[in-house]
Amino acid sequence: MIILGLSGKARTGKSRLCKELYDAAERLGWDIEIKPFAGPLKKHVVETLGFTKESNPSMYRKYCQKIGAEERKKDPDHWVKLWHKDMLEEFKTEMETSERPVLYLVDDVRYANEIKTLNRPDVNATILFVKHGKRQIEDPDGAWRQHESENLANTYEKSPDEYLKNEVGYHFVVHNDKPEEEIQKWATNFISYLAASDPCLCETCVANYEMREPNIDKIDEELKEFLNDLLGEEDEEDGDA
Repeated sequence: MIILGLSGKARTGKSRLCKELYDAAERLGWDIEIKPFAGPLKKHVVETLGFTKESNPSMYRKYCQKIGAEERKKDPDHWVKLWHKDMLEEFKTEMETSERPVLYLVDDVRYANEIKTLNRPDVNATILFVKHGKRQIEDPDGAWRQHESENLANTYEKSPDEYLKNEVGYHFVVHNDKPEEEIQKWATNFISYLAASDPCLCETCVANYEMREPNIDKIDEELKEFLNDLLGEEDEEDGDA
């Protein structure tokens, strides 16, 4: 099972990226499931209160936010624990029954404890932070963006990419401001990365995975390191001779 988490401000295109990733994985014959952290909460609202997103969207959203916040106040890890429990149970079933690769897409990573859970050894997810880059997003100053579920993304949108990767726990920072055809190509490349047993993580490849221009200084550093290693190997061979 391969688990991929997506984080970022609302309406930065996470759902669109998930769709393209879903389609790319499906073309390779994978099984794919959308497994949001909010899944256990949404299930609770539907089963206990009878509100669904389709039949009563305003009440559904109201009670998802209300009950979600109430349970997190009692135990910040309440919903994360339920998601993790479900994931482990489904992982066991998939290992026993699936004959194809299985991709879990977690498209709503909003809290620090969710990032921590995805980085657990028994989850071992790849986590993306999605920035909208130069693209304008809908209702950027809406009051709803001050909800607690948006706080982390609002802060990290302005943070340097390297900080997000080195200090927070994200693996890639994706700049989602490219045309549709480039996004489709990106999704295919990223699924290939997930499928590889030893993927290349040079600056050029990472820049492709993040939909940004490569850092020339990093490429120079990698080239110098490669040449130094090559010269070191030649010196060792000369010494042996």
